[in-house]
Order: sequence, then structure tokens, then C-alpha cells
Amino acid sequence: MTVGYNLLMFGLGLVLLIWGSSLFVDSAVALAKRFHLPEVLIGATIVSLGTTLPEVLFSTMASVNGLPDMALGNALGSILCNTGLIAGLLLVLRPIILDGRSVKNVVSGSFFLGTGFLVYALSGALAGGLTRISGALLLAVCVYFFIRTAKNGQEENGDCGQIQAADQQRFGVTDVVRMILEAGAIYLGASFLVRYGPELARSLGVPEVIISLTFVALGTSLPELVTSLVALKKNHSSLSLGNIIGADILNFLLVGGISAMICPAGYPASIMVLELPFIFLFLALLCLPSAVRKKAGRVQGALLLGGYLLYLALMVRGQM
Repeated sequence: MTVGYNLLMFGLGLVLLIWGSSLFVDSAVALAKRFHLPEVLIGATIVSLGTTLPEVLFSTMASVNGLPDMALGNALGSILCNTGLIAGLLLVLRPIILDGRSVKNVVSGSFFLGTGFLVYALSGALAGGLTRISGALLLAVCVYFFIRTAKNGQEENGDCGQIQAADQQRFGVTDVVRMILEAGAIYLGASFLVRYGPELARSLGVPEVIISLTFVALGTSLPELVTSLVALKKNHSSLSLGNIIGADILNFLLVGGISAMICPAGYPASIMVLELPFIFLFLALLCLPSAVRKKAGRVQGALLLGGYLLYLALMVRGQM
């Protein structure tokens, strides 16, 4: 394929991704307002589920094809990219002030992130990787995450008063179909970028190591990046933070759980000494100050970005 064709398809993917993300953010915010739900809650569930579709499908296909290392690397690499690069960039661009309900959801999200991390760490220490038992446990925690989130949403509805019947009627089947189509546009755009990005890089003579560290790792996380940037531009910064936390939870629990159930994955040597320690550091930097100070600021963002660059440098050094 020619450079021009790869460039055209890459550009089409970018347009689909940005367009779909913009519409999806508007729909999610409208949903939050109609049901009196906090944006960080919507970001952590509906938006993050839509933007995590590329990781889910990629890792599932890799596991089905007997490539568990690729599935595991995609899950952990996406968490590192989401938290270190994307969250870091967002916080450097604009600090996020959290209200009481948003702080509560960050704390709740931290619990699920910590549980997922603990399963990965213990499974690695005891079994050398993710087993089917670990996968089943991750999926069970994922189900509990959605149940707990729905329950929190109902409680917050009660705190805000009864939902008006007119609001309930305005959100119907057509709204659900529209959000599914918007999520589909996000996925299709990301798929084009992941497929044609490496082809474009190779045709331009970019080394394979650069492709693996940029297009593959960042490719499946592009929906989170673009959706969060669009939400930030529309002054819905809490939704951006919720999207990042929710995407990390789903990468831990849903992506890793499905992959391990299909095909157990042994850990390469770097997982326990590089990826998991950096994931722990990034999650602590993002969640703990946000919950304690009720604010996620530029210092956090700078530390996350610096940590991600350090991780990339150590990864490159380990491959040389």
C-alpha cells in the first residue's frame, strides 16, 4: 500500500475518532443531567466502557489466537498510557476541582483499582501470571463494580430528589441507539488508526521499536485521549477524570479477566519489576491527592508525564 493511501485512512480514522468522541461526550453529559448523576460517575461507566472497546476486542482476539502476551501487554500498557500520559497531559492543561460526590466516586474507583492491582500482583507472585482462576476473580469484581456503580447512582438520585417523569420519558430507545452508534464511530476510528498507523510508520522508515512504543501502546488508548480532551474543552473536566479511572478499572478487570479466561498468560520478566510498579506509582499519584485535596493539579500532571517518559526510557533500555 502507498504512503498516500495509508495517510488517507489514518486521517479518516482520526476524523471518525474526534467526531464520535465529541458526540459521545454530549450524549453522556445529557444523560448525567437527565438522571441527576455526577459527570465523574458517567465518565467512569458509560464513557469508559465505550472508549475501552478497542482494548477489549484487541485482547480478546489476541487470546483467541493464542497470543496471551499481546493481550496482557495491551491491558497493562493501556493503563500506563491512560494514567501516565493521558491523565498527566489533561492535568497539565487544566487542573480539576472535585466536589463531594466526585471525591466519593474517586475513592470508590480507587478501591476497584487497588483490588485489580492486588489480583495481578498476587497472581504473578504465586502462579507466575494470570490464571483462569485469576480471570474469573477479575470478572466477578468487574460485575460488582457495575452493580456498585448503579447502586451509587440510585442513591445520588435519591439525594437529589425524584427524577421528573418528563426527563425519564425523554431518554428512550433512540437515545441508547445513538450512544451505541457514537461508541461504534469511536471504535472504528481507533481501529483505522491502529491498523494504518503502523503501516504509515513503516512506509516512512520509522523503526519497529518506535512503532511498538507509540502506535500499538497509544493506539488502543486514543479513544480515552480524544474523549477526555473533548470533555475538557467542553468544560466537563470531572467527566475526563472519571473516564480515565473507569477505563483503568475496565482494563484491569474486564480486559484482563476475559483474556485470562480464554488463554492464561504467563508474565514476562518485566511485568513484576517494571510495569506493575509503575502502574502502582501512577495510580497512587492520580487518586490519592485527588481524594485528599479534592483537586487534581498540574504538579500531579507533571509527575505523571515525567514518570511515563521514565517508564518508556527504561523499557527501551531493557530491549537494547
